[in-house]
Amino acid sequence: MLLILDVDGVLTDGKKYYDNTGKGIYKTFCDRDFTAIKKFKAAEWNVVFLSGDKNVNEAVAMNRKIPFYCNRENGVMVDKAEFLPIFEKTYNCDPDNMVYVGDDVFDVNIMKNVGYAFCPENAALEVKLVAESLLVEGGNNCISCLYDRLVYLELVSPVTIRQIMDLDLNERF
Repeated sequence: MLLILDVDGVLTDGKKYYDNTGKGIYKTFCDRDFTAIKKFKAAEWNVVFLSGDKNVNEAVAMNRKIPFYCNRENGVMVDKAEFLPIFEKTYNCDPDNMVYVGDDVFDVNIMKNVGYAFCPENAALEVKLVAESLLVEGGNNCISCLYDRLVYLELVSPVTIRQIMDLDLNERF
């Protein structure tokens, strides 16, 4: 299985902090979501970030050893669904075995083309019409909530603390 995560509004609360030149310089992430990502990886899932903000999000992904894909080229948004063939080939996974989490209108098309689509409860209305809402807002343990939901749906196997600790030791993220 492949877990594809939008970043802003999912792993963050969607707020960006800018310097006096207008460049986004930092955001807040929920650390428990990174633990949830470790749970997915310990369950042998692939996890990737798919975001239009390369400035901060790519650095976070690299620091956490999570593959990063950017859907913004020269300031223009590329439809996230266009990444599905890349994901199929790279991760040997068909769209029916992909889970996507997003919160904004730019996520709707990819959500319509994967097996499972989820969103934080404060997602845009257009997103809520095509995705299952999680019981938390973005940036507030959204991926932890997703993990628990997918365990309940028996789409991911529960992992032990030892598995998470071993992964953390080996991958150091």
